[in-house]
Amino acid sequence: MEDRALYLLALSLTKGLGPVSVKNLISYCGSAKAVFNTPKGKLLRTPGVGEQTALLVQRAETLKRAELEVAYCEKHGIRLLTYLDDAYPHALKYIHDAPLILFQKGNIDPNAQVNIAIVGTRKATDYGTEQAQRFADFFAQRGINVVSGLAYGIDIAAHRAALDAGGRTTAVLAHGLDTIYPGRHARRARQMLEQGGLLTEYLTGTKPDAPHFPARNRIISGICKAVIVIEAAEKGGALITARQAFDQSRQVYALPGRIGDPYSAGCNALIRQDIARLVNSPEEVLDDLDIQWQQHDDQSEQLELALQAPSQPLSAEEAQVLNCLAQGEVIIDHIALKTGIPMHRLNSLLLSMEFKALLRQMPGKKYRRC
Repeated sequence: MEDRALYLLALSLTKGLGPVSVKNLISYCGSAKAVFNTPKGKLLRTPGVGEQTALLVQRAETLKRAELEVAYCEKHGIRLLTYLDDAYPHALKYIHDAPLILFQKGNIDPNAQVNIAIVGTRKATDYGTEQAQRFADFFAQRGINVVSGLAYGIDIAAHRAALDAGGRTTAVLAHGLDTIYPGRHARRARQMLEQGGLLTEYLTGTKPDAPHFPARNRIISGICKAVIVIEAAEKGGALITARQAFDQSRQVYALPGRIGDPYSAGCNALIRQDIARLVNSPEEVLDDLDIQWQQHDDQSEQLELALQAPSQPLSAEEAQVLNCLAQGEVIIDHIALKTGIPMHRLNSLLLSMEFKALLRQMPGKKYRRC
């Protein structure tokens, strides 16, 4: 296990430090390990770090706890992905509160295929369950990784359909990987280790407490190209996921429902507020996302997925970025300098262009044309 993961994990365990403050510290000190050897006075000059936090940063207890966690992960086949690793989900890196570390179990690579989330109410109707299964089955057979939260209702219906179709599916959990919640879904979770994976930002021993669920929803949306809300009440986790996806510049879709149906009210509100696009079928989603699939004529009727080049002309900003990359790999700071595009806008633009297969992110926050 690299020192980077160990020291980054120790920083994440420090009370008073969130992802943004830790990233500021690493940027200021040079590395996660260097933070532990930096004088207190210098730490205090880091944005977001006060007197009390500076005293807690270098405590031996957090490093010991991190060592125990790393040992547990190595023993139980859990992979640690830091936000500095190439294997960390590329799409997730660009949200402002991206987790510093993800814990992963299974054989899924979130960067190797298109990820689409299917979410909805825990109190799914028969109709909602049927639609979740229809969408998940369609996507799974076309090489798309179906992402959800392993909860009752829509979530487990989507996971189950993807698994039964022989496809891949990922569950993002609101607790540590030493347990499965709800326990009734443990068998499907074990199946995901062969046909997908389990992902969380929480250490072993972390219980599925209520505040963890809305927090984990930003990861569900953050690793995905799109989020589909099947059924949702006016309030609930699915709407939180949809709004987080919208804020992250992900495409959001919602199935329209009957007026007066409490578990269609949320979907109808998302459509009315222009947060989600109305969608009736999984085919419409792939068309809207410019994703094309072809069916083979072989006996197993395997299906393959291909990303189309965008049919619409390049925007002025996209053209500026591609011109910047004409000579090869370019660091993001240089792109911002040459184009004049503000960094917060540039991050979103680069992510969008990566989804369109116009460019590719390389190590060290460099980009090159595809």
